[in-house]
Amino acid sequence: MQVKKFEARTMKEALEMVKTQLGPDAIILSARDNNKSFGLVGEGSVEITAAVSEETLQKKKFAESRLREQDRVKFNNSSARQQKELIQKMVTKHVQKAAPTQQAQPITQRRYIDIEDEQELNRQNRVSEERVRSAAQRALNAFQEQDEIFSRGGNTAKKVAVPAKVVPAPESPEIQALKSEIASLKQVISQFQQMPQTFTGSHPGADYGINYDLSFVYSKLTGAGMAPEIAAEILTQAQETLPALKLKNRSLVEAWVARHVLDATKIAANPSQGKIHCFVGPAGSGKTSALIKMASNMVVREGKKIALFTTDTFKVGAADQMKIYAQILNVPFSVIRTQQDWTNLMRYLANVDCVLVDYTGLSLKSNEEIQMLKSLLPPAALNPNIHLTLSTNAKDGDCTELGRRYSVLGYKDVIFTSLDESTQHGTIYNFMKRFDVPLHSFGIGPRVPEDFEFATKERLLDLIFRITQLKQQDSEAV
Repeated sequence: MQVKKFEARTMKEALEMVKTQLGPDAIILSARDNNKSFGLVGEGSVEITAAVSEETLQKKKFAESRLREQDRVKFNNSSARQQKELIQKMVTKHVQKAAPTQQAQPITQRRYIDIEDEQELNRQNRVSEERVRSAAQRALNAFQEQDEIFSRGGNTAKKVAVPAKVVPAPESPEIQALKSEIASLKQVISQFQQMPQTFTGSHPGADYGINYDLSFVYSKLTGAGMAPEIAAEILTQAQETLPALKLKNRSLVEAWVARHVLDATKIAANPSQGKIHCFVGPAGSGKTSALIKMASNMVVREGKKIALFTTDTFKVGAADQMKIYAQILNVPFSVIRTQQDWTNLMRYLANVDCVLVDYTGLSLKSNEEIQMLKSLLPPAALNPNIHLTLSTNAKDGDCTELGRRYSVLGYKDVIFTSLDESTQHGTIYNFMKRFDVPLHSFGIGPRVPEDFEFATKERLLDLIFRITQLKQQDSEAV
């Protein structure tokens, strides 16, 4: 017997959860409105306890396993009656196919009955018992009449008819099955009343122990790309910090989470400070675009003297492209092929404020790639600032793996590009928390240098909670 508790916002949602997980034959043991327990603060929920037999649940799982993905969706959206008919049909077909030589026997589907079915069963049992009792009484009256005739001295030779032993009418297999199910259900209810109510609902975040009142924030954070374990860590602290009544206030909870994200976000101090800035990362992450945007920002907005270097001699046209950018900005340009080139070039760049270096995109899957990239880095005496460049279009797992591989280069911060092409900006927060590195800057579009900005805590919060986007939608609606 499977017994499970479900919690949802409305009764309809809770019943849909029961039908989806336990099947159309599940029986509702109890239902409770949590508003009565927690007062009038915030919104409440509906809690339902349901049960189903192991055999019925196995039939449901068997039927679902034989359906295709699109058919399984239609099956879950169909009515309980249609689901029962489909399950019975598939199970019967499977039994007939497994035993073709034997005559197919109809499968009596075990099912739970509701209150009306139980009343009908009790009525049928009473009718059967009354019939048996009436037949037994008639036989007893006939026996007494024969006994009186014998006691009055009647014909002793006459045989007295002895009534035959009354045998109750046999019950149908369906009634016997229903009686067995009722007895089993009564036993389960008796055990359930003595069982401690420690079931965890199936709302979002329940697997991490998140309260139902915080499930909406959990869904919002994970929907923005934040990893489930990181979102659960934040909300666990919220549960331990905020009083129980305040957890039901959505605005208050969101404000607490927003403040926590702001306090936990790390931003690089003085991101343009330093003589040498190296841009490393995988191919297609936007290193060259980030370098040109930062160089344009330094020249146009900060009025600094810069030089552009490149080590990318592998990709066709990469060095020529960087040379064109240097000509547009009217700054010095050179190609780095060995680490010795750094010693020769830095003599002539004493009057330059910053040197920005573009590196070839490598995945660093082999030791040869790692050693080759290390050989092109500036000497440690020059104290270079190494910026890891990643795209927000990359998967969270891929960003984590790239961060682990490039850690051998000792990058100091991270740059995220293509913010305008992605909706999963929680990846930025995930990377910062996992590797404990600050955020350097963001690439938010194709324009140079307009679509470049140094990272701020408020900007990351806006990306995760989509505050600006929601305000724009509200203004358009008005």
